[in-house]
Amino acid sequence: MTKQAGIAVSVTMKTRITVGDESQVNDLSTEGKLFCKENGFYLQFKEEIAEVGTVNQIIKIDAENAVTVLRQGAVSMKQLFLQGETTEGVYRSPFGAMLMNTKTKQIDVKIVDHQQSGTIQLSYQLHIQSEFAGDYEVTITFRRKH
Repeated sequence: MTKQAGIAVSVTMKTRITVGDESQVNDLSTEGKLFCKENGFYLQFKEEIAEVGTVNQIIKIDAENAVTVLRQGAVSMKQLFLQGETTEGVYRSPFGAMLMNTKTKQIDVKIVDHQQSGTIQLSYQLHIQSEFAGDYEVTITFRRKH
């Protein structure tokens, strides 16, 4: 894989949000790019959010499997996920900025370099403005387009 130019990948993202007995699933399928840099992998793709607009999403996976999610556009946020730890972030939307606390339960990253494919799984509890917002399970898969 080249260091500068990203490779085209197909991306799917499945998010399951559970609050009490209620559960909802959001699915996204899109095209993106995968970049390999000295400090880790970067997966970049666009997400369309209903009634809000387009969001550019970058997911960085470093050598220690720490995952950083950056979103820019109609909404913006930067959130670091470290297994077993609670981290803080800010979520900005047209409706204002909100503080987020994320308690990461599990991070599972599998990247197959020579096939340029992989899976990123995050399991975490989210609190927004100190209020419980749900248990999240996010699975992102990507595969090189041929």
